[in-house]
Order: sequence, then C-alpha cells, then structure tokens
Amino acid sequence: MLTSTHWTMVFRAAKEDQRSQRPAMTELIEKYWQPLYFFARRQGLSAADAEDATQTFLSELIDGKVLSNADPAKGRFRNYLLTIWKRFLIDRTRSENAAKRGGDIAVTSIFYGEGEKAWLTYSTYSKPNHDADRAYYEEWARTLVRKALEKVQSEYVKSHRDTTYDTLLPYLTAPVKSDTYLELSQKLGMNVGAAKVAVHRLRHRFALTLRQLVQETVEDPEELDVELEELKRYLEQMK
Repeated sequence: MLTSTHWTMVFRAAKEDQRSQRPAMTELIEKYWQPLYFFARRQGLSAADAEDATQTFLSELIDGKVLSNADPAKGRFRNYLLTIWKRFLIDRTRSENAAKRGGDIAVTSIFYGEGEKAWLTYSTYSKPNHDADRAYYEEWARTLVRKALEKVQSEYVKSHRDTTYDTLLPYLTAPVKSDTYLELSQKLGMNVGAAKVAVHRLRHRFALTLRQLVQETVEDPEELDVELEELKRYLEQMK
C-alpha cells in the first residue's frame, strides 16, 4: 500500500532514478492507464494509436523522463498527469519510436483489449459534447471505485467470506428494506441484526478503502475531502 507521501516519492524516484520506488509508480499506472487511454480515444486516436501512445507515455513515466522536472506541490496528481499527457500527445512523433524508447523498462501488465471494450461501452452512453477531459476524469472515478471493490473483495476472500461479499455487494450503495434484511439473513445463515451489521461493515470497509486510494494521490491531506467530493460528482454525472 502506498503512503500519503508517495507523490513526493515518485518525483524523487524520477529525479534520482531510485528503482526501489518503481513499484509505487506501477501502482499509479494501474490506476491511471485506462483514463489516459479514454482521453486519447475521445481525442480521436484509433485504438491502435491510443494503445501505442499510452504504452510509450507509461514507459517514459516509469523511466523518469516525464516527471523529472515536475514539482509535487503544484496540484493534484490526476490534474498534473492529464496536463503532461496532453503535452505528450501534441508531440506524437515520439510514439513512432516506442519500441526503442521502452528499453528494459517493464510497464505493468495492461490489457488494452479490455480498455478498448470499456471505451466502446462508455462511448455508447456518453453524450457527443462530453470532451476528452471529462472522459478522463469519469474513467478516473470508475477506476478508483473498481480498485476499491477489488481490494475489499480480496479481503473477504482471504477471510473465507466471499459468499458474504457476493451476497451483500448489490446493497453496497442501494437502500435496504426490512424484508430484504430478513432475506439476507436467511441466505447467510445469521439473524437479522447480524445481517444489518454485515451490510454496514461492507459499506464502511469500501468507503475507507476508496478514501485510502484517493489519499494516495494527494500530497496535501487537506485536499483529500476536495478530491472525494470531485470523485462523488463524477460518479453522480455518470448515473
């Protein structure tokens, strides 16, 4: 798990070439590659060109070239990353040498086919006037929610409560009626009171995990609540 100071660590790694910090960079890439890909596709790049550009950009990100002159005090990571991504795309001639640039830098496993599938789904319901910035930020929100769910699910599986997780997941954000609690208690073999506690614990764990994921990309703790409000706003826009 990255600490709240990982922002600074990433930049230090970029400037000093500390390979020990690259696992932190890898975790960031896992959260942001798909929003970057969505932005490129909304900009009009083909699937192949968007994949090529994203791959090259991520290789340079890990290599430290992209962040070498950056200052972590100047804004939130998601905003800064989008800014340098836009600059990168303006000079797309760099992507022509993607194979030469990557060297021995290993980009985290990325399934661009899944990213394209997600993009096609998004493009079917997003409005034509939704610009590339919005596509980026909405996918940022979706990715954080997905990562939070994956972490929580993993915890439940490790503690042999995967059935509990699967049963309660549909009620993570939806209101639960009294008769529903009775139904849940019967499915899980517990009393109604215990079922209510189980739902509460799942919601609490998810909210805490999501908060931690957002905190990992905020240098100033005071900005955490602002980022969470932004996350909530983008999620509501997608309903």
